[in-house]
Amino acid sequence: MANTNAVKDPKNGVVSCWVCTGMMILIDVLRLTMLRMNNRAADWTFIALIVIWGVISVTETVKYQKYKKKVREGK
Repeated sequence: MANTNAVKDPKNGVVSCWVCTGMMILIDVLRLTMLRMNNRAADWTFIALIVIWGVISVTETVKYQKYKKKVREGK
C-alpha cells in the first residue's frame, strides 16, 4: 500500500484526513441541494471521492492508534 505520510505529525495527519472527508461530504450535500442536477457521472464521482477519502481516513486512524499504542508500551 502507498505511504500517505504527507504530514509528519501523525495526529495532524489523522485530523486532516477526517477534515478532507467531511469537506467532501459537505460539498456533495451543497451540490445536491443547491444545483439540483441530474448528472449521474457527477453523483458517482463524488461518491467515489468520499469513499476513497473515507478509506484513507480510516487507514490513517488505524496507523495512528497503532503508533500511540507502541509509544505507550515504550517500544
